[in-house]
Amino acid sequence: METILYICTAALTVAWSVFTYIAWSDKERRGEYVVGRFFLMLGPSAYFLLLILAGWSRVQELRLDLVGIAVLDVLTAACWLGLLLARVLRPGSPKRTLAGFLIAYNVLAGVLLLGVFLVRSFPPLRIPLYSWIDQGLRLEFLRFAWKELDPEARQQDVASMANKVLIALLSYIPISLLRSILVNRQISRQRRDMYREIAELKKRLEELERRGPPPG
Repeated sequence: METILYICTAALTVAWSVFTYIAWSDKERRGEYVVGRFFLMLGPSAYFLLLILAGWSRVQELRLDLVGIAVLDVLTAACWLGLLLARVLRPGSPKRTLAGFLIAYNVLAGVLLLGVFLVRSFPPLRIPLYSWIDQGLRLEFLRFAWKELDPEARQQDVASMANKVLIALLSYIPISLLRSILVNRQISRQRRDMYREIAELKKRLEELERRGPPPG
């Protein structure tokens, strides 16, 4: 279950990064190497990697990494679905819609990271978290999830942490490949546009030369 969650999260972050990169490239037709575009590609995987590192602890406690990653998956899926619905319902303002969802996603992801690391660093903050989980267990809403999050059921070691970090790092490989494909496609499209404009200019010059100088 844990490995499936990590693999699904890696795939989701890659797909979300590529989708936002393509949407941003269509929105902003400026130079290719823009800091914002790199952030769009690397941001989700960076959040994923930081949440994995948040779970690196030998203390028998709540698996904050799994909780954070599950919340990140829900956030990513919700933002993606909301963005698609907003683009269908409000087709007249795609730029503003895209910017709003990207800002909301990154702000909420940052708040999630901050909350996870605060709970990890300050044990008193875990008391209300445990109380919420206990209430959920009594209502049996989180009964099955708690079996996977129970620290006594699973213990972390160096090998498992290395595997998790490897899964997160491997998510950058398809990002790099897809980005290279997108860059090459965009460069080819710009080259074709440039050749077409040059051909049109040559045609205009030839027409002007055939007409000759205006009569004095």
